[in-house]
Amino acid sequence: MAWEKSEGVFVESDVVEWIEAIWSPNKSRRRKTKSRPWGKQKVVAQVASVEGDFVKLTVLKAAVIENIIGSELRPHKVGTTITKKRSTLLRGNPERLHWSEEDVRAALLDNLSNSI
Repeated sequence: MAWEKSEGVFVESDVVEWIEAIWSPNKSRRRKTKSRPWGKQKVVAQVASVEGDFVKLTVLKAAVIENIIGSELRPHKVGTTITKKRSTLLRGNPERLHWSEEDVRAALLDNLSNSI
């Protein structure tokens, strides 16, 4: 498998890999201190759709790579659909899986840019 750096242009069916923080599931707003992530996970997902600045992804694989709190962390479940803002994905230094038919991907990108 050949991975290449993604410049933030996602096409339906792209397989993308990135690293993101795992946050506390408690969304308490009463804290006076800034919340800190509990760890990091590496996620591999397939792009299901791109709608404006948001990307819907189907999780293919997720694994905890850093655990700061010591207790068990839950990465994304395989098969779930998650929605991420493009800028959030770019923070995780995404890489995309090289297509075997890269010319087809280029044609899809060309069609998308012409329809806008």
